[in-house]
Amino acid sequence: MIVEWLVEADHAHFSHPATIYSSLTYPVPPKTAVMGMLAALAGRSGYTELNRMRYAVRIEKLEGKRRFSFNGIKEALRELDPKKTPGFHKGRKQFYRELLVGVRYRLFCDLRQVDERMREEIASAMRAHKAYYPLYLGINFCLADYRLCAIHERSSTQQNDEAPVDTMVPLDTDFILEEGKRYTDVRMPTTVDEKRNFGGFRDYLIELEGKPILCRNVETQKVGEYSVIWS
Repeated sequence: MIVEWLVEADHAHFSHPATIYSSLTYPVPPKTAVMGMLAALAGRSGYTELNRMRYAVRIEKLEGKRRFSFNGIKEALRELDPKKTPGFHKGRKQFYRELLVGVRYRLFCDLRQVDERMREEIASAMRAHKAYYPLYLGINFCLADYRLCAIHERSSTQQNDEAPVDTMVPLDTDFILEEGKRYTDVRMPTTVDEKRNFGGFRDYLIELEGKPILCRNVETQKVGEYSVIWS
């Protein structure tokens, strides 16, 4: 079962998992964030079994970035050395983060290797447009909505000498950079354990306006009308 769905929000922030005080955001939700969203739909508090899922993401809309600040509380950060963190003697300190503005993503989730019961819970919630826990994009005040596009029972494999790919691609793919497109590369996690330790980091190339990435000598999956490379 392959789920194709759209998720959107006014704002999003996907922190680098190495630190809870990272100021930068990924431009797309990493696999671990998508796993959490699917678990929220299904009413699951844990989601490590979704490590077996494959996924791909395409930017449908990304209007830009903004910076915002929030207050950290000293008592919640006792492990920090106050001599190295000026301002904490007052009991608080401001941190700055990037916010993605006006986002919409097309997500492809290959659940064929996931437990059948969880697959059905996710599909049932999506068909009814329900979520058992609030759906958000990275931070809990970035509330999101979603729409199920299709549930595909199969995909077709295509071997291409040269082909446009509609989703992000692994950075080791043989790609061609074209004029008029905006690219970035990111390193994102693909697994998480029960103690929320992130792993399986992999590098990706992303086109920030959702335009196809031209690739050579690549195997793609045709999911609906889109050419996908799984992660």
